[in-house]
Amino acid sequence: MRGLLGTTVALAVFFLGGNLAGQPLSLGNTTTRRVNSSARPENATGDQAQAKVIELTAKKYEYSPGEIHVKKGTRVQLKIRALDRTHGFKISPYPEGAAKDAQPGLRFAEQQDSWKIEKEQERVIEFVAERTGTYAFKCSVFCGLGHGGMKGRLVVEE
Repeated sequence: MRGLLGTTVALAVFFLGGNLAGQPLSLGNTTTRRVNSSARPENATGDQAQAKVIELTAKKYEYSPGEIHVKKGTRVQLKIRALDRTHGFKISPYPEGAAKDAQPGLRFAEQQDSWKIEKEQERVIEFVAERTGTYAFKCSVFCGLGHGGMKGRLVVEE
C-alpha cells in the first residue's frame, strides 16, 4: 500500500510538472510562472478584444520585421519563432524617453519583460498597447558576435 501511494504521488508530481503549489518554475537563467490560459490582458474598455497577431522571426542577428506598428489600445499577440538557434526577446514596458516611475505603456499577460525562444520553437507574447510611443526590443540570449545589433522597435500610434 505504501509503495502504491509513493508511486501515485510521483506520477502526480511528474504530470503536474513538479509544481503542486503553482510557484515560479526555474528554467536556467529565467523564471516563468504558469499562467491560466484565460489570464489575458483586457483592452482599455475592459472587454476581451480580438488580438492582433503579429508573426516575428528571430535569426542571427535580426528580427523580421524589425519594426512593428500597432494602434493604441490594441491587444497584441507576438508570435516569435527562432529559426537558427536559441534567442531571447526583451522589450521595455515603457516608451523611449518615459520616466520609469510612470505607468507602463505595455501591459503584459505575464509579469515579465524577457523571454527565451528555443531553436525552431514559437513563443507567444501577449500585451495591450496602452500608451503611444516607441518601445525598443532586443535579443536577451547571447547568440554570437552580432548579438548586440539584434534589435527592433514597436511603435504604438494614436
